[in-house]
Amino acid sequence: MLLILKDEILKAAGWGGSEAVFLARTRHLHALGIAAAHVATAGERIAQLELCAEELRLAQSALGSITGAVTADDLLGKIFSQFCIGK
Repeated sequence: MLLILKDEILKAAGWGGSEAVFLARTRHLHALGIAAAHVATAGERIAQLELCAEELRLAQSALGSITGAVTADDLLGKIFSQFCIGK
């Protein structure tokens, strides 16, 4: 199951597997390591769906730090900083 997930993530990222080297920043490598650890832990906790889902959420968060994903907190902060609500 974990191997299938890994293959799907690589395919979605456009990884053909033919390239032997890729460039990344140190912080990207750190985030990838964190994401990989969370995915591995999720695989170990597959019988406990809530814990598995939380590990996958944490992995997504680590990957989001690379891609610049916007979180719900970021969005709410932006909304409340620019709009006057309830006045």
